[in-house]
Amino acid sequence: MSKPPPNPTADPAWLKEIATVRKHGTPAPNTPAKPPMPAPTGPGALPPEVAHHRISSWHTQPPFPVQENTAQRQAGAHPSLEPKVLKHLAKGMLRPTAVADLHGLGEGDAWLELMEFLHEAARQGHRVALVIHGKGRGWGPAADMGVIKYQLPTWLAGHPKVLAFHTALPADGGMGACYVYLRQL
Repeated sequence: MSKPPPNPTADPAWLKEIATVRKHGTPAPNTPAKPPMPAPTGPGALPPEVAHHRISSWHTQPPFPVQENTAQRQAGAHPSLEPKVLKHLAKGMLRPTAVADLHGLGEGDAWLELMEFLHEAARQGHRVALVIHGKGRGWGPAADMGVIKYQLPTWLAGHPKVLAFHTALPADGGMGACYVYLRQL
């Protein structure tokens, strides 16, 4: 687009040039509107922002309950898991052999990255993984967590390869990271 003339309303060439200009995000004239995508349903439904991605063997079990989801501690374990395993996980006695860092990702991208990471880690035979999610703020009951940290327990509890998770020790990231105990194939 060229620079506007001194008197833009009197210049027919300028008016013709700007006739097709529209506000960012508005559809062009005579452009059919896209029909909205239907919301995914069922136990294997993906969030709309990542519905176009497929992850194999998704949701073969119902989610297990999240035991705690605060800024200081996040924990949960499948009911069939022995309680001592979660205690060992919490004390850092079970060391992670795979690491995922979700810093800098939006909620949808973080979810997708986490799901793919957990599937791949389980496929490769890792038993314990470390997920670095950051601390953040503005979310949670007290607005003292980031959105990814706040969502993480729900995401982990619903993943078919996860048996337990617990906030990491300070040496491994503390309140900004989480140990994840994976199901063996």
